[in-house]
Amino acid sequence: MSTSLHQIRAFVAVDVGPDVRTALRPVFERLRKTSSKIRWVPEQNWHLTAKFLGDVEGSQIAEIAKAVQEEAAEHPAFDLEFRGLKPFPPNREPRIIALDVVSGQEALASFHQRLDQRMRDFGVAPEHRRFLAHLTLGRVKGTGNTQRFWDFIGENAATDFGVAQVTQAVLYQSHLRPEGAQYIPLAQASLKQ
Repeated sequence: MSTSLHQIRAFVAVDVGPDVRTALRPVFERLRKTSSKIRWVPEQNWHLTAKFLGDVEGSQIAEIAKAVQEEAAEHPAFDLEFRGLKPFPPNREPRIIALDVVSGQEALASFHQRLDQRMRDFGVAPEHRRFLAHLTLGRVKGTGNTQRFWDFIGENAATDFGVAQVTQAVLYQSHLRPEGAQYIPLAQASLKQ
């Protein structure tokens, strides 16, 4: 784990689990073929962000990791159920295409609130927007998406992608690159069993 004095772009996330990945993979591959106006998130980067930290001092990473582990140890493990492809924000020109969380959002929001409060100790600003649990699949990079794309989203609006058992969170470092973000795990944090 890096403890240098430079800034690190960091976030805390939970995984979608192997069963959800297996169910989502073939739908995602077909979805990718429907539009070239979307920058797709590669499977290795699929996650649900529990708390975005932004740029933090590298010298604080060990302390931040310890704080995340302490908060996770006090928060019960939970399940997340995924169903349907969804544009966000809904009812407007979407910025992202996501996998919707239909059950377990309250538990993830509760964990987010714990982290939101605790990360203030490290100068991380609290989130002022309502927390919305989702798995980003792609970022919309312009208008002109094809009817085929919107038809596919509609056809999969209620597709069941299964349940993920969330037993741990991960503190990641994010490297932004022209070809897409690279996420490096810095620390794992087990939730209370």
